[in-house]
Amino acid sequence: MDWRVVPMVVVTAGGPGRRLRELLRTGGALSMLCADTDRAAFSGDGPDIVFISQRAFYQIACENAAFIVRRKGELPQEFSCKNAVAIIDSADPAVLSAVAGRRLPAVTCGLGTSDTLTLSSLTVDSAVISLQRQITAFDGTQVEPFELPVSFSGKLEPFELLAAAAIFCLMGKQNPLAAAPLWRIPPGPRP
Repeated sequence: MDWRVVPMVVVTAGGPGRRLRELLRTGGALSMLCADTDRAAFSGDGPDIVFISQRAFYQIACENAAFIVRRKGELPQEFSCKNAVAIIDSADPAVLSAVAGRRLPAVTCGLGTSDTLTLSSLTVDSAVISLQRQITAFDGTQVEPFELPVSFSGKLEPFELLAAAAIFCLMGKQNPLAAAPLWRIPPGPRP
């Protein structure tokens, strides 16, 4: 069995993404570096996740990158990554077109039946995340379709919840939720 380790996953999220950062931190014992920059290069050992929040991101070089794309124009202008995936909000056709134009593999997140990650249920304090088709993680692990119950308090934007789940899935064997029967999200700070 191949136990390759993913050195780090670099996440770019156009804009502050405070709630998304908090969701990624609920993933247990993952280390995270947060940066606000428009150019970056990463190699070697480092934290599990590097979270970059910048509306206009120009250039990135790293081994594994997950680009969170909510709006057209949030992809880095230049990137040199061994593995790169766009995590996109499928509700915006301009985003779908922009990612397709860059020939990037995409994980679609939304409430549609054709999305890779969706919610099979949603209430004011719980949800069930559904991975509807197999995806390949950065370490080569095949992540099979699943349903994961989530409990939370306070308002959660469905796309941010799904994007965080997509990042965890892309971490493969390092996925902190892989064997979890329930993802408990503590309350976030009040605005």
